[in-house]
Amino acid sequence: MYTPAWRAAHPGPYTTLGDPRMPPHARRGHLQASNRHDAWDALPRITAPTLILHGDQDRLTPAANVPLLASRIPNARTHIFPGARHAYFQECRSQAGPLVADFLQANT
Repeated sequence: MYTPAWRAAHPGPYTTLGDPRMPPHARRGHLQASNRHDAWDALPRITAPTLILHGDQDRLTPAANVPLLASRIPNARTHIFPGARHAYFQECRSQAGPLVADFLQANT
């Protein structure tokens, strides 16, 4: 989820996999839904403005998926965070926050 450098500077606990108080059956349900989710055929029907953010060092979901998603979602915008992993939203908070805020302000 995180780069070794970020983990060293920010010792846990980490909550990227959900609230630590989440009961085991809820955590299993979340992981099962994530593993089986397939919206590929629905992507071209998205009409809402879409911003795809991703870390280029993500080991859970390859960054190669970004251009694939963007090609399927009409008018999608993308931003890839160099050196970030799956939890880019924490590692790159100072960049991700303003990107999202600007995107939302421009599209509401």
